[in-house]
Amino acid sequence: MQLVSGSSDIYCNFDSVFKMTSKNYLNRVDVFYARTKDLITKYNDFKNYITHEELLRAGRFHFDQDRETYISCHALLRLILSGRLKKKPLDILFINGPYNKPGIIGNPLFFNITHTRDSFAFAISRYLSLGIDLEKVNRDLDFKSIMKISFSEKECNYVLESDSNARNRFFLLWTRKEALLKALGIGIVIDLTQVEISEHERYVNNESFGKLVFDSAFNEHFIYSKILLNYYLSIALPHKANIILNQINEENIDSYLD
Repeated sequence: MQLVSGSSDIYCNFDSVFKMTSKNYLNRVDVFYARTKDLITKYNDFKNYITHEELLRAGRFHFDQDRETYISCHALLRLILSGRLKKKPLDILFINGPYNKPGIIGNPLFFNITHTRDSFAFAISRYLSLGIDLEKVNRDLDFKSIMKISFSEKECNYVLESDSNARNRFFLLWTRKEALLKALGIGIVIDLTQVEISEHERYVNNESFGKLVFDSAFNEHFIYSKILLNYYLSIALPHKANIILNQINEENIDSYLD
């Protein structure tokens, strides 16, 4: 399944003068996603493909479902990277950059991970540093309280424009913000309300990010969004790309374990 540019993507520019440079689909990004319950029969197998440190980290989760999601996600990430890097899964060495953005020594490939309690996704690119966020539409979340401190007035108006769809619109914008911040490798901004991503083209003021210095290569970003089952998925990257979506489930999981 392919996610292409169109109504699903927005353009963010960190320069007040708009000058879109990415006109062609020159890059490919592969996105893999799954619901944890669809892979539960392989859970014990997954433990063979993650490191001792990752197992210890998984053990710190309070809920079993969080632990199962973490192990499944990291094992499959290692398995897929293994095929591309021609290395054994456990020989791949990850590093954490500023604000704990994960990477691989030498940057032979770029990747980013996201997981909720019952699902996960990760994106892999040969050339593009990227960010990804996946969120389930939580019917119990008091999203209006979060919106007041995280969204601009314009974004709040966009979310509340339709009462019947307000919750979905909140999660759409939330995943966009998270994906953009992760793509930039940024943990916390001074004022999240200043990072507006509700319109097709947006100017994002550098001052919203405090004293952080931006490389000229990151003057623009594209954010792609998609509804997958009952989840919102957003991917942010510095150039347009062909984004290929791959759902992993009980029918095809064995092909990833070969």
